[in-house]
Amino acid sequence: MDKIQELSEKIIKARNEYYNLTPKVSDQIYDAWVDELKELDPDNQAITSIGAPVAEGSVWSKIKHEIPMGSLNKVNSESEFIDWSNKFKSDIYLITWKLDGSSMELQYRNGNLIKAISRGDGKIGEDLTKNAKQVPSIPHKLHVPLNINIRGEIIMKKSVFEEVYKNDYANPRNTAAGKIRDKKNHGIDCKNLEFLSYDLHNQKPEFMHEKFEFLHDLGFKTPDYIIGDINKILEYFKEINRDKLEYEIDGLVISINDSKILESFGSKNMKPEGQIAWKFDSQMKESKALDVIWQVGLSGRLCPVLIVEPVNIGGVEISRISLHNLSLFNELKLWKGCRVLISRRNEVIPYCEYNLDLEQNIG
Repeated sequence: MDKIQELSEKIIKARNEYYNLTPKVSDQIYDAWVDELKELDPDNQAITSIGAPVAEGSVWSKIKHEIPMGSLNKVNSESEFIDWSNKFKSDIYLITWKLDGSSMELQYRNGNLIKAISRGDGKIGEDLTKNAKQVPSIPHKLHVPLNINIRGEIIMKKSVFEEVYKNDYANPRNTAAGKIRDKKNHGIDCKNLEFLSYDLHNQKPEFMHEKFEFLHDLGFKTPDYIIGDINKILEYFKEINRDKLEYEIDGLVISINDSKILESFGSKNMKPEGQIAWKFDSQMKESKALDVIWQVGLSGRLCPVLIVEPVNIGGVEISRISLHNLSLFNELKLWKGCRVLISRRNEVIPYCEYNLDLEQNIG
């Protein structure tokens, strides 16, 4: 088996386990596999695919999406975002939250909710209708007899998580993803979930912001949104305070506002070219260096691993951090007991950003 095939199989297996709530490898190991495969084969299906197939052991039946549920390409910096926007030269964009939840499609026929389907691999998901009907913000019947498909996110308010679930679960996102699939007590915990909608099909408003207005009129909750040019986006990104929001978000979604122009750019690998997710900078916390050990990485090179006092970032406890290479290890000039600043880059990969004691100890 060659390296590309080996990495592809590992990534697909790990993704299936993650999306079906049975992860067996750490985020950092998974991401290391993805990074290596990107270098070897950037168009590999293990990287470009959406979500994961429904687990064979799922207690919920499989069901096909009438309209495939895709995903978004992502950028992680202002320069990357500007490079993306320069391809379109659009005057007006719609800007909304990138919700950190579990994607779902609702199908209404003659105004009645008939199906609620998880994303799965974007083509086939789980039929979660029974549990979804217990989510208070999902209407069972619309006030107009429409045949319409609604897309949105199953989420949990941070306040609900803190009050009810924080001692048993890592974060609101994982809790929501688990509870919407939970058959225990007939899914009663779904009463603590919410559904925020942001897209619809079978209706074609001229502008993207009109979709949000239409969803409001139908009785759905939506994430906040604004309309503006590039300068407005840059200003909003810098000013938004996600700590004050009721919901966990991990970035913004920016879309060309004119629906016809948006559609004219098409999509690739079920990801629209005229929309992008701009991720927030990683959260950071201080910890203390305890040790550095050396281990052989996937590429066969010796890699330093920093051991720190455990610190919780975004609901994940971090105690081991790959330093990736000798250059970073030498740059940080670590010693036992020094204070270090730890992040989760892209909300996933643990990273040692700084040795906080370095400057005051030079010379």
